This record gives sequence, C-alpha cells and structure tokens, in this order.
Amino acid sequence: MRAVASKFGSRLAAIVVAALAIRLLYALVVMADDPVTGDGREFHLLARVLAEQERYLQPFQFLFRDEIVPTAEKPVLYPLLLALPGELGLSSYTVQHLLDCLLGAATVLVVGLLGRRVGGERVGLLAAGIATLYPMLIVLSGAARSEALYAALVALALLLAYRLLDRPSAGRALALGAALGLATLTRSEALLLLALLALPLVSLLPHDRRLAPAGLVALGCALLVLPWVARNWIVFDRPALSTNEGGLLAGANCDAAYHGSLIGTWPCFPRVPRSWGTNEAEISARLRRRALDYAGDHASRLPLVAAVRALRTWELYQPRAQALLEHRIADRNLRLQQAGVPALYLLAVLALYGGVVLRRRGRPLRVLVAPLVLVTLVAALTYGSSRFRAAADVPLTVLAAVGLAALLPRRREPAEAVAA
Repeated sequence: MRAVASKFGSRLAAIVVAALAIRLLYALVVMADDPVTGDGREFHLLARVLAEQERYLQPFQFLFRDEIVPTAEKPVLYPLLLALPGELGLSSYTVQHLLDCLLGAATVLVVGLLGRRVGGERVGLLAAGIATLYPMLIVLSGAARSEALYAALVALALLLAYRLLDRPSAGRALALGAALGLATLTRSEALLLLALLALPLVSLLPHDRRLAPAGLVALGCALLVLPWVARNWIVFDRPALSTNEGGLLAGANCDAAYHGSLIGTWPCFPRVPRSWGTNEAEISARLRRRALDYAGDHASRLPLVAAVRALRTWELYQPRAQALLEHRIADRNLRLQQAGVPALYLLAVLALYGGVVLRRRGRPLRVLVAPLVLVTLVAALTYGSSRFRAAADVPLTVLAAVGLAALLPRRREPAEAVAA
C-alpha cells in the first residue's frame, strides 16, 4: 500500500513540476513583451502601495495624484499575497508572474488530489495531467489577475468538502469554511458557495450530524471574512465585501451591453461625477441604483442578455470574437485563448460522460457541480467573460478525467503482481 501511494505521489510530483515549467515558459517567455494592463496593473499597484504604506488605498490616486483614498474595490487577499515579497523589495511584474505560476502549479497539485478522491489514483493523475495542459488554466499564470489564486482556493475547497464528507469532524468543517472564506477574500462571489456547496454537502450527512458541521463551516468562513467587512464598515460607514459591485453592474447594464455586437459584455465604463465624493461604498450604491433602473426599464431584453452572458462565459456565443475580446482586455495570449475553446468543448463532453459514470456508481455530484452553477449564475447576473469560469474549470478537469479514465482501457498488471 505504501509503495502504491509513493508511486502516485512521485508521479503527481512530476506532473506538478511539468505544470510549473509550462506556466513559467508561458508567463516569462510567451507573455514577456506584453504589458500588464487593466485589473492586472491595478492589482500590482495595490500591492505596491500596501507594502509601502501598510494601508489599502486607491493606487492611482495615491501614486499619481498624491491623494489618500481608502479602497475596497478589489478584495484584499490577492494584493496582500503580492505585497509579501514587496516587503522585501521584490515588487516587479516578474515576481507577480512567478507567484501566479506557483499558484498554477498548486492548482494542478490539488486537482490531482481531488481527482484521486473522486475516482481513484488513475483519475487523479489524469486530472492533474489535463489541468497541466488545459489552455484556460495556463493563461491564468500570465494575466497577473486574482483568478490564479482563486482557482487554487476553489480546488482546495472542493477537496476539503470531500474530506468532510468522508469523515465529519469539527476541524474539517472549520477548514472547509476557512477555504471558502479565503476564496471570498479573493473573489467575493465565492461567498455563494456557502449556499451552493456547503449546504448541499451537509445534506448528505446523517440527519443527526448535520447541524454542527453546517454551523462550523459558516463559522470558519465568517472568522476570515468578517474582519474585512468590519474594516470596510468603519471606513465607508456601511458593510461591504467589495465596492466594485455598482461599477460592475453599471458597466454591464447599458445600451451597448443590451444591443449590438457587445451584447452580454461590460462595454460601458461608468463615469463618476466628482460631486459624488470619494466614498467608494456610496459611489457603488449610486451606480447600482443606476444599473438596476436601466435593467428595470429594459426588462424585456434582460432574459436574452442574461442568456448571452452565460453563453459567452461558456464560449458558446461568438467564440472567435470572445477569444479576441479576452485577449485584448484580460492580457491573454490570443493563440492560447483560441486553443482553449475547442479544449473546453472536448473537456465538456468528457465531463458530461464522467458525470454519468459517477452517477452510475452512486457517487454524489453536488460538490463538483457547485462551481459550475456558481459561474453560470454570476455570469447571468453580471456579464460574460472567460475569466469568470476559473472556478468551474477546476471541477471540469476532474469530471473529464473520470470520463477519460472510463473510456481508456485499463493496463493489465503483470501475472506475478496479480499472483502476489
């Protein structure tokens, strides 16, 4: 048994090393001449200011206008992670890319462990191999955005969910809650996984052992998230996970987002009058009201727009145009982004078959399906983007590995091994 486990560990380690090498090649060679723009630049500057000033401030106002304006536009965990090497003077974009590559390799490692829990060691190695080569996971390591961390944390949460299901305990419930809390501090929509993942998971436990794990998962999440919410409450005079909700909705609910070639995207950068002040929470609330008013006035178009948003996220609406858009706005290599589209289609087919295989074996799918539902729901409510699919690409690789393992012939063991 130990020899088998050691063989799995050594093979998984080799795959993880290969995954790291591929991501380093992509981030430091393929993307070497591409400037970091948009959110990637903002994350970089947020971390720089955080390391230098030990305060979470709007970076552009501080660095270019010498204005001190508190911020919560971006959840804090990814900038905080980037700020750690910044404390040692290591704050270049290259360092940021290196961290993202390490996070990408960590994602592959956890995907391998998750696959082993779902379908055995063969599935675990296949899942890690798929995650290593899947273009949509590779591009996360060169975009300098929080999805690299987010994918790793979602994978960890899924693994911890299965471990809680295997042997319920207070420690495992708290650990799952903590993973969800960390994911929420990376991308705030992860808080929905409490309802989409934790509650359905707890329902699989015996009736007399459900209440305590449910409460402990929520507690583990709250212990990490509430201090951040409290900080924002003090700073902005109202509780908030992040203050970008209003701008997010305003940019996705406008004429260009409801009609024409950019339907279902985020084409309208919201303009904020200086008279609104600098309180991000108040600005977000005003923009949210503006967005909801627009959506209400165009309610007849909303079902179509929401459907297009979801289809764009799953590369099912004008995939060529969507790949070009992601290349331009999300700092992704165009060829690799384009290659990711047929790869997604192939994985989706294998994943559907993998889901059928697991159901036939009597294995619950709720854990792996939760991120798929989350991504689709968030896209329909906001706008369509491949970036939103980072959480779903993790269970997709595992389900695809299950399907692939069921299709591939099993290697026969030598007669001596069988006899032994």
